[in-house]
Amino acid sequence: MKNPLRSFSVAAVLAVFFSGMAPASAQQSPAQHLLDQVATAMGGRERLQRIDTLIYTGFGQDAYMEGGGNITADVNAPTKWRAIADAQRSIDLKSHRALMQLRRAPMFPFAAPFGLNWNRTSAPQGTVDLLDHPLPAVLAALDPAARLGAVSVEEGLPVLQFTTAEGESVLMGVDPVTHLPAWTRRVIPHANLGDVAVTSLFTGYIPQAGVMLPYGLMNRIDWRSQVTLMFQVDSYRLNVGPGQMPAIPAAQANAPTPVAAPPAVTVTPLAKGVWDVRVGNNNGGPAIEFRDHLVLFEANGSEAATLARIDAANRLVPGKVVTQLIVTHHHFDHTAGLRAAVSRGLAVISHRGNEAIFREMISRPAVLYPDELARSPHPLVFTPVDEKLVLDDGTQRLEIYHVLGHSHMANAVFAYLPAARIMMEGDFGDATWTWNWWASALNENLKAYGIDPRLNVAVHGPNGGLSIEVTRANNQRQMEAAQKFCADQQTAGVPVFGCPVQYDVNRAVPLPAR
Repeated sequence: MKNPLRSFSVAAVLAVFFSGMAPASAQQSPAQHLLDQVATAMGGRERLQRIDTLIYTGFGQDAYMEGGGNITADVNAPTKWRAIADAQRSIDLKSHRALMQLRRAPMFPFAAPFGLNWNRTSAPQGTVDLLDHPLPAVLAALDPAARLGAVSVEEGLPVLQFTTAEGESVLMGVDPVTHLPAWTRRVIPHANLGDVAVTSLFTGYIPQAGVMLPYGLMNRIDWRSQVTLMFQVDSYRLNVGPGQMPAIPAAQANAPTPVAAPPAVTVTPLAKGVWDVRVGNNNGGPAIEFRDHLVLFEANGSEAATLARIDAANRLVPGKVVTQLIVTHHHFDHTAGLRAAVSRGLAVISHRGNEAIFREMISRPAVLYPDELARSPHPLVFTPVDEKLVLDDGTQRLEIYHVLGHSHMANAVFAYLPAARIMMEGDFGDATWTWNWWASALNENLKAYGIDPRLNVAVHGPNGGLSIEVTRANNQRQMEAAQKFCADQQTAGVPVFGCPVQYDVNRAVPLPAR
C-alpha cells in the first residue's frame, strides 16, 4: 500500500489518519496506554499472543454490490441482500492468513443457478482482510513492528490510530467503559466510489477460553452509511488442532498487483457508422458516429475495459473521438468504468433518476488508491433522459428511451438507431442466462415505443449482437426455464425469491387463486 498518511478527505471521520502520525513522543504514551487497556480487557497481552489459530462460524447477510445493485439509485431504495449460511472463517494468526468458507444465495431473483445453488465457496484472505475482526486487529497493533499514532475522540469513544507492520493504516474505536474494541476502520479501493472507508463494528462480547470475543459483526461503508455485512457468530474455537484447521492457501491480497496489459477489444461493424466495441462476451456496446464525434454505449466491467473500449473507438474514424457516453442504469457492474470515462472528459447520458448517484460517484476522492479520475479530474457533465431523448445532427439519429416495466432496474434507458434498426440495451436479457424473471420487458418496450429492431446488441452478449428473433427466443426459453424451476421448488416445498414467475414474454401473467 502506498503511503496512507498523505492528505486525504474521504470523510471527516478519517481526518485522524493524517493528524497523528508525526513521530512525536508525547503522542506515544496515550496510544500505548489505550492499547494496553484494550489488550487487558480482551484477556491480557500474553493470553492474546499465545493464540495461534481462531475459527468462528455463523450466518448473516451481505449487501449485493455493496448497495449498488438496488432497484433504483435512490438513497431510500431497499437494499438487495444475499443470505449467508454455513459460514466458517479459519484464521492462522501467526502467518496472518485466513480461509473464508460459506454458502451464499441472493434474496432476490437471480439469472443463473450459481447464484441460487448454495454451493460452498472458499476464499483465502491475507493480513489486511483480517482487520475487520478485533482479535487480529489488536494483535496487529501489538506487533512490535506496528507504529502507534494519535489518540482522538469520535462520538465519545477514544480512537487509536496505528499502522500495521505491512503499512496499513487503521483506526480502532474503543468502548470507554469496557475498553473493548467497538470498531475498526480502514480504507479500500473501489471501482465506482474511489477510496472507501470500511468500519467494522463489534457487539455482544462474550468470554471464550479467557478471551473476550464479539458475537455480532457488522460492516458499514462511508458511502450512504451503507451496511454491507451483518454477521452473527454462533461459535468460536481457539488454538484448534490440525484436524479441524483447514489448509489455507497463500492469499494474494497483500501481494503487489502486477501491471496488466490493456484488455483485448473486438470491433465488429454493425452498420454504416456503427460498431460493436467489446471486451469479451460480457462487456460491450456500440460506438455510433455523428458528424463531428462518436457516442459510446455503456461503461461496464472495469476502468481498464472502459478505457480500452474508448481508445478502440477513438481509432475508428480519423479526426473523431468519443465525447458522449450512454449509461443504461446505475448498477455497479454497469458503472464500473464511469469514473474512467469522465476522466477522459466524456459527457454522460442516462435516466434523470441516476444523476444524483453519478455525481456521488464522480465527486468521491481516490487519494490512497488513485484511479484515472484522480489522475485526470473532470467534472460530471450530465444530460438527463425522462421518457425520450433524441440525438440527431442530420447524419445520424439515435433515440434513447426510458425502460418501462422492468423489475430489475426502474431508472434505466435503452437506445435505438431507427435507420439501421439496431437496438442496444443492458439487462433486458443475456444469451447465457438460465432464467429470465423479467422477460416481458423487451416486447413491452418495443410495443410501447413503436420501434422495430432487426438487431439487439446487449451489454451482456456476444460480439455483433443477436437478431431480434433470436433474442426473443432466448427470452422465451429462459422464462419457461424459470417457470419450471419455480414449479420444481414449489413441489419440493422450498420457497425461492422471485417465484412464482410474474411475467411471460409479453405481459404480467394472471394471478393464481390463493
